[in-house]
Amino acid sequence: MDFRFSQFEILTGAGTLFLCLLFICVFSEASAIENTLAAQVTDSVVSEDLYWSSVEVQGQTVALSGAAPDVPARMAAEQRAWSVGGVSGVDNAIQVIGDAGTCQHQLNDYLTRETITFKPGKAEVVGDSFQSLSMLAMIVRRCTTPVEIAGHTDARGDAAVNLHLSKRRAEVVAKHLVRHGVKTERIKAMGYGESQPLADNSTDAGRELNRRIEFRVLGGNA
Repeated sequence: MDFRFSQFEILTGAGTLFLCLLFICVFSEASAIENTLAAQVTDSVVSEDLYWSSVEVQGQTVALSGAAPDVPARMAAEQRAWSVGGVSGVDNAIQVIGDAGTCQHQLNDYLTRETITFKPGKAEVVGDSFQSLSMLAMIVRRCTTPVEIAGHTDARGDAAVNLHLSKRRAEVVAKHLVRHGVKTERIKAMGYGESQPLADNSTDAGRELNRRIEFRVLGGNA
């Protein structure tokens, strides 16, 4: 039996071995980075007594899960995750429990089926949105904790103008809710402009998603 190998076979075998070793090194390094990042995010979250948060890391994206007592606590966990160096994305899947969670779920569920629309570039409600606001007012009246009305825009135009517009739209929604029986001290209108996009602002579909009104149940005083 002839065990001699040609130069081509030797080079090919050596190249394959090198690629395998390189892949193992890169994979091991990536896994080590993920483990380090996961540990850092976990430590950061736990340090704020947000111990009910679970952390998973894939690449530089952090996935949060668990059950928060209220919406501010849920957002606090996300903010702690973003504060860790190297994190490029946060998927916040933490669920809000208790009375606040029930109210938040009802508001979210309704807003997935109905939207509040305005005249382009203005803070004037149009169309069937008036009926939607009356239904939202009914839900908010049953909430046991304050509710924030958050206005958002897409990224077209001047950022300062968008911020002002989002604030005015949130205030208009708040006024409609008050007319439908919601106590003024139970709601807070906030404008975030283009700073919290849900989708890519470079597409029409993305911009449409980013132009929105959100209702956020708060865990403390408004």
